[in-house]
Amino acid sequence: MTITSEKITNLCEQWCLSVKTSNGGLAIGGNSEKFRLLANGINFHELDHQSLMASILGLSRVLLLPGLNTIVVQDHFDLWSWCGEIIVGSRSEYFSHEEHEIKSLFQASIRASLANCKKPVRSREEHRLQTEAEQNLPHHARYFLYDSFLVLAYISFPLLESTLKRVGSIYLNMDGTVKNAFQVLNRAGKPRKYKSGSQCSSIRDVLYLVYENIADSELKALLDEFRAHISSLDGSEDPFDLIYSWRNQSLHGSTNFQTIGGTLLNLCLVFCVYSLKDNYEQLRASIVSQLEREATHGHKGPWSFYPPY
Repeated sequence: MTITSEKITNLCEQWCLSVKTSNGGLAIGGNSEKFRLLANGINFHELDHQSLMASILGLSRVLLLPGLNTIVVQDHFDLWSWCGEIIVGSRSEYFSHEEHEIKSLFQASIRASLANCKKPVRSREEHRLQTEAEQNLPHHARYFLYDSFLVLAYISFPLLESTLKRVGSIYLNMDGTVKNAFQVLNRAGKPRKYKSGSQCSSIRDVLYLVYENIADSELKALLDEFRAHISSLDGSEDPFDLIYSWRNQSLHGSTNFQTIGGTLLNLCLVFCVYSLKDNYEQLRASIVSQLEREATHGHKGPWSFYPPY
């Protein structure tokens, strides 16, 4: 069976349509779950670059729902673990040695997204052993796992900021110092100018900088899809302004958005995975070969992310 980006997009669209009820609510069950990607034989390590990008965008739509409700399923775990493998796994060369701090943040974010992923059990005995293993975790470690998505929600903001500054490195240093002058429009539609040597600390303005000055037409089209999804959840303001608002409210402790971490992680993945397009197939083949060797020896290395359990 040939897996295309159109098929992936269609499955995610069908899932979104199938869960809507006549009174505006959501109903998840057998009718909707038949549209899950894994249930349709889609394995992320087998996909080409275009289909993987379609998966990131499609699964963003089925992840964050109206009311900022989040539903995380095995599709998301598998996607995050595969993307973790290609970006910060042992075979990846995405980050340089000098970027070890950003790489560590990315690794921590991926692990936070996967902390509650459980291996499917096939028998009562496997279920018993899995339950015992969980109960044997240190007390605070066990309960920390329950908060993993709250942790992800907070660290996803510096992750997004560092990802954007890395993409826009021609204009910005990692500390926010402007290297080359640029301008973006503020909320009122007026130019906000950043001179060389000044400081840019607004994640909104960095989002617009990358969107307007860095992204090529293909990446901009992908970002437009992501923006359209965010707008469908809250159309009161521009999606980049909304992300800025989430960040500020979280930073100042006025509220926490524990459901948005996976969505912001996916936005980071849009930038990171897109940048791998020219060498993706070679990287994918190398990683798959390594994973096959690990499976043969029954050993999962400390920097292995895929599969997610």
